[in-house]
Amino acid sequence: MYAEDPRGGDEPLGERLLEAAPDPVRHERRDDALRYVAYAPSGSLARGGAIARAGSGVTAPCASCHGAALQGVGLVPPLAGRSPTYLLRQLLAFKTGARAGATGEPMRVVVAALGIGQMIDVAAYAASLPP
Repeated sequence: MYAEDPRGGDEPLGERLLEAAPDPVRHERRDDALRYVAYAPSGSLARGGAIARAGSGVTAPCASCHGAALQGVGLVPPLAGRSPTYLLRQLLAFKTGARAGATGEPMRVVVAALGIGQMIDVAAYAASLPP
């Protein structure tokens, strides 16, 4: 978990996806109403939206299983509005095999050809949608 430095300053984001608690005290108190701020590379939402709707040319679109609004279909879970870092961790777990159960097997095929930048883009886009 990241918190903004009260002294300010900037740092290049690079190829990272970060979430920060705007109020570290509320975070430590596990305030359910606290909304986090996500930082994604420039253009991530547009690129992620394209992959989610049409695929990347090397993988199926997210919408083909998770629904047009990424709100889930039947047993396929919703992605819309979830934490972007949570979504990215899940994509990485599918890619590395850390999530290797039978129900996750279709995702291993989906993420096999995706690079970290594309996974960041998809996670940022899905998180930006209303749940």
